[in-house]
Amino acid sequence: MLKSSLMMNKKDLFYFVGGCLALDEQPGFRNEVIRLASTIDWEEFVRLCSNHLILPAIFRRFEQHQLLSYLPNDLVEHLHEVYVLNVERNEAILAQVEKIVALLNEHGIKPTFLKGVAHLLDCVYDDLGDRMMSDIDFLVDEASYLPAAEILLNAGYLQDRPVSSYSKVEELKHYPRLFHPHYVASVEVHRIPVDAEFASWFSSSQVRGEQVEVKSLDGCFVPSDRHKIVHNFIHSQLSNEGDLFGRISLRAAFDLLLLAKRFPLPETLPLIKKKQKAVAYFSLVNKLLLGEGSKHFNPGFASWWLKNKHALNLKSDLFRRVFSHTIFLGQRILKGYLLQIFKAFYLKESRSYIFKRLVDRKWYGDHARLYSRFFRREV
Repeated sequence: MLKSSLMMNKKDLFYFVGGCLALDEQPGFRNEVIRLASTIDWEEFVRLCSNHLILPAIFRRFEQHQLLSYLPNDLVEHLHEVYVLNVERNEAILAQVEKIVALLNEHGIKPTFLKGVAHLLDCVYDDLGDRMMSDIDFLVDEASYLPAAEILLNAGYLQDRPVSSYSKVEELKHYPRLFHPHYVASVEVHRIPVDAEFASWFSSSQVRGEQVEVKSLDGCFVPSDRHKIVHNFIHSQLSNEGDLFGRISLRAAFDLLLLAKRFPLPETLPLIKKKQKAVAYFSLVNKLLLGEGSKHFNPGFASWWLKNKHALNLKSDLFRRVFSHTIFLGQRILKGYLLQIFKAFYLKESRSYIFKRLVDRKWYGDHARLYSRFFRREV
């Protein structure tokens, strides 16, 4: 049983929100919401849900489980407004997706949509308004990568920012972000589904080998359910470094909860190279949303370490800042600078890597923005 808000710290609130997301799976949690409703700090609740992009999903859970009457009226109005706006935005995104598919199909290209759009197209959510999205990601084969971007550029899309002289666009994970002045979502054309360091065990050919035709829209695909789960883990815990910093995205956790109802999580492990990290992630999500450890896994040290890093991050702002700053700066200095300098002594490509960046003024700006985004997020 959770504490009342008079005693509820950030960890308690985080777990309370997780329980709200899983009301369909644990309808008994409704009694906890009713018990705590008059004492919850709803401003902190909204701030947390907003930061994790789950306000529409929370509204729908409260509505479905007849909980809105227990909430303050202004909170209900706010949640409803956000939900309605998100439905409208997602309708516009799906209309944009249809136009993109038509454009690409004219040139013989059939895209495989990834992440949020894939979940909407494949009915992972039972309501259009559940998922908040920022952009449209789709994967094409290597030969179609640059042509697909060119097709969109010719259709009026614009490049978010120019390609740096120290980067080769044909080697990027995805083409620089594209946007259109008349459409709501930016677009990322993927050459590979994940960062290059993970693409050796989760490749384009693997994804496209199991892709599923979209029933509601001809001419495009989505990944299989097990590949959606693998992608969820890689994106949340490896690419976004959730495992390294001890962070869990509640939106990604909610996605995983829904996907796990369609495909057994343990059966994804043979595809995953970082198995213990995946077990740690799956186990912690189960604990956060369902309040219990998974019966399907035997958590080891990686699970213990992720659980405790996450708990300490929530309990202590000082720990979170010191720990994350130490990891971030350590990575930049040791892996980003010193390792590259060392490799430059015997690898021509490393010398070229360093030289191209040092002579490009844009690299300094990009580098400064990297630090700025990190430290602004950690305040």
